[in-house]
Amino acid sequence: MFKWLKRLLRIGRKIKERRRGKKRILRPKLRPKIRLKKKKKIEKRVLLVSDLMTKNIIPVYSNQNLSEAAKLLLEKNISGAPVLDKNLFVGEISRTDILKIVGKNDLSELTKEDFEKLKKIMVCEVMKKPICILENETVENAKKMMDKFKIRRLLVIDKKKRLVGIITRTDLLKGESKEKIKEKIYTKIDEMVKMLEKESLDISTISKRLNVPENLVEEWAKIIEENGLIEINYRAIGSPILKFKK
Repeated sequence: MFKWLKRLLRIGRKIKERRRGKKRILRPKLRPKIRLKKKKKIEKRVLLVSDLMTKNIIPVYSNQNLSEAAKLLLEKNISGAPVLDKNLFVGEISRTDILKIVGKNDLSELTKEDFEKLKKIMVCEVMKKPICILENETVENAKKMMDKFKIRRLLVIDKKKRLVGIITRTDLLKGESKEKIKEKIYTKIDEMVKMLEKESLDISTISKRLNVPENLVEEWAKIIEENGLIEINYRAIGSPILKFKK
C-alpha cells in the first residue's frame, strides 16, 4: 500500500528537480511606445504701428502763430506736431517748415528778430496736409512710407479716421534688436567717415544725408575726433564743419 505512495512521491520529486534544472526563458517586456509631440512652430508676432506709436500727442492749434509753435517744439524737444482746429485734426507742422521762413538750421539758433517775424505768421498758413497711417498697419509698412516720402514721422489714425497717435523713426528702433541697431549705427558712422574723406562737410549737411539728428552726428564726430581721424571746426554762424585728417 505504501509502495505506490512512495513511488508517487519519488516521481513528484523528480518532476520538481527537472523543472528547477530548466532555464526560464524570460521574454523581454515590451515598453509602451511613447509618441513624441511635435513642437509647434512659434511664429513671431508681426509688430503693428499701434505697438510702437506714441499715444500722448502734443498738438499745435491752427490759430496759433509760428512763434508759439516754435517755442512749443523747442520746449518739448519734438520735430513736429499735428495741427488741430476746435479739436478736429486738420494738418501738421514741422521744425523744417518754420526754419525755412527764417533761414536757420536749428530752432535753437532763432533770435528775437526771428521770433518777431514768426509772430506775424499763423500756423494755418504754413501747415501741410499730413501723411497718415492706420494703427493696424505693420511697422514694416510704416518704414516704407517714411522712406518713400522722405519724412521722419507719420500721424496715426484709427478706422474712423480719428487721430490716435504719432510714430517716428526713433519709435521704429524700439522694435529692432540691439544687434540690428548697433549694425545700423556702425554703418552710418562708416558712411560719415567716407563722406569726409572726399570733402569737408558741416554737421547739418551730414545729418540730412544720413537722416539722423544733428546732435547725434556731433556726438559721433567728437568720438572720431578723439581717435585722431577728423577735426571739428566750430563757426560763429552755422553748424560745425568736420574735416578729415589726411
